[in-house]
Amino acid sequence: MKLFVKSKEEADKSRSNRDSTASSAMDLMLENDKYQDDPEVAMFWYDPEEDELFGIRSTLATDLNWYHSNQWDTDIRTDKHLHKNIWQKEYFRGKDKRFQGDHTLVPRGRVFEFKDKGFIVFTGDWIDDYPQVKHYILDEFNLPGDTKFEKDIHWDIGHGFSDEF
Repeated sequence: MKLFVKSKEEADKSRSNRDSTASSAMDLMLENDKYQDDPEVAMFWYDPEEDELFGIRSTLATDLNWYHSNQWDTDIRTDKHLHKNIWQKEYFRGKDKRFQGDHTLVPRGRVFEFKDKGFIVFTGDWIDDYPQVKHYILDEFNLPGDTKFEKDIHWDIGHGFSDEF
């Protein structure tokens, strides 16, 4: 068996590169720390039995560009993932047994930021049966106190893509 032995000079150079890379990574993490309380746009499901949000996908709102929504005739930001695609991926991973059956049969919602209205959380009528979830959503996504909650048939239990999307 042949062992590869670095010279002291090569070892020192390799260690220096690692130290420099680690230092850069640490600097980046420290820089990112200031964004930890920034609001996020997101999609999620709610598990009434466990009384918790799950299947969360979120992005800092400021990390996304505005795009014009013809539906609302304003500029908005939201996470680019779709509930149905995330559900399918999680189902095939098989790690969380809640991802079974039809993704529309579990309470779900989405957080948008509207350039002219601020943050709005869209859910179905199910939110009326679980009013505590509003607090969970505000807390989970660092949303401001003036965030609005609106109901839309798209997020009602059993509904999916509608004409407006």
